[in-house]
Amino acid sequence: MKRRTALQASIGVVTALALAACGGENSDGESTGNAGPATVTIALSSAPNSLDPAQIAVGPFLNYVDPAYASLLTRKADGNLGAGLADKWGYVGKGNTKFKLRLRKGVKFADGTPVTATDVVNSIKYFQKGSGPGGAWFRPLKFSTPDSSTVVITSPTPNPDMGTLFTPAYLGGAIISPAGLKDPKKLASATFGAGPYVYSAKQSVSGDHYVYVPNKNFYDKSAIHFKKITVKVMPNVNSQVQALKSGQIDLMFGTPDVAPTVKGNKAITTLQKPTTWAGLFLLDRDGTVVKGLADVRVRQALNHAIDRSAITKAVYGDYGTPVSQPTMPGYEGYSTEAEKMYPYDPAKAKQLLKAAGYKKLTIPVNYGSFDPVTTKMLQAVQDQLAKVGVTLKLKAAANFGGWINDLVSRKNAATVLSPGTGGDSNFYAQQPAFTKTGIMNVFGVDDPDFNAAYEQLAESGPQSRVTASKDLTDVIVRKALALPVSGTDTIVLYNSKLRGVQFPKGTGQLISNTLWTTG
Repeated sequence: MKRRTALQASIGVVTALALAACGGENSDGESTGNAGPATVTIALSSAPNSLDPAQIAVGPFLNYVDPAYASLLTRKADGNLGAGLADKWGYVGKGNTKFKLRLRKGVKFADGTPVTATDVVNSIKYFQKGSGPGGAWFRPLKFSTPDSSTVVITSPTPNPDMGTLFTPAYLGGAIISPAGLKDPKKLASATFGAGPYVYSAKQSVSGDHYVYVPNKNFYDKSAIHFKKITVKVMPNVNSQVQALKSGQIDLMFGTPDVAPTVKGNKAITTLQKPTTWAGLFLLDRDGTVVKGLADVRVRQALNHAIDRSAITKAVYGDYGTPVSQPTMPGYEGYSTEAEKMYPYDPAKAKQLLKAAGYKKLTIPVNYGSFDPVTTKMLQAVQDQLAKVGVTLKLKAAANFGGWINDLVSRKNAATVLSPGTGGDSNFYAQQPAFTKTGIMNVFGVDDPDFNAAYEQLAESGPQSRVTASKDLTDVIVRKALALPVSGTDTIVLYNSKLRGVQFPKGTGQLISNTLWTTG
């Protein structure tokens, strides 16, 4: 049961939680400061499960918390870290285990109280206890406060990218005020941050729309670009498109089905980027359920047996990229060498299987039938593997909870995560599936070659990190630890008058809505 709960939290990014948040607030921020006359409305398919940074799912759900919770650090468009509540940061000494943050002067929470180093530590310690998907990365960390504006974070193991933990995508850097921590139940329906906006319960209807208005105590009034940010819940994506066309909303997340319907409309801009890889996690790499999967030749055969280009075109159309590695072009760790390792070659697949002693092989695979696009991809893979003598015995789950139960049962040798995973630096992206204690490594497979490459990346410095990250990918692909098929796009459709809507380089998370402007 504990593992099931941890998996639900850690993979919360992929489930469309629809629990309604209750009403409430800590400030309505009626003063608009230097906010411009513009408003912006974002459509999402689900209401937030909570407004608490320690509980909310990530991905598009960050639109519910970004306005009200400034993070310690930000992510700039060029992919580099930028200042947030902290204006100086960096590692202390060598080894990538100690990281220091210095708070900028004059920052206050929305209620007017100053943000101190102690507040930062107390907020992160609260986050460590939460069920949000980023919490696992924070739980091993220790903290000290040399003075009221300095926080030193110590990790028990090396981390070459510690600053990323304090950007909006991971939420632990979204600092909560002492007033919020005093009564955590209120965090579900009110905001207690230091961001440029605050949640206005008076103007919101829980489960329908969530309104954010300027924070009169924000340290940089020039950074407040809107009089109002509204996040509207619209479960039907076709209704979202119609609302976008009519000007009722300004931004939505599209699908391969609806995105083509706005082509040629100059009032609407389409932004797309590969952000997750879709394919099979080969869980049973020690051969506990399917003995053959312990043989690298069998896993390599699976990779040669599928036509990634054909599957990607049939399933994702213009909104996918064929990949044979668990990362996508444009991300740290992408390897041109790895991409060449498994050309489509059914004859070679049969040869490898024969050399390993298998003419036929059956692999039980669990997946979520609630995701029709991923289901279509899996069925295409199933058809192609059958041609080389490999049968995928599929176990469908009608909901995410059912998929979790099937995963942790350890009865399935492989699984498909809907809609996929990735869109991050290799240190974070590969840990869940391939480290021995990773949340997706349900069989606890311990691969010494992966471990060595991962440790090399963990200890790498700025100059060696890119090479170490690529080397890790090469090991994963050479040993065929997974069966990637496609890099799938996140599709954003938005009002062409909006400016600054973009994906920072090397990340799969859309830049914070607080940084958009109108033109």
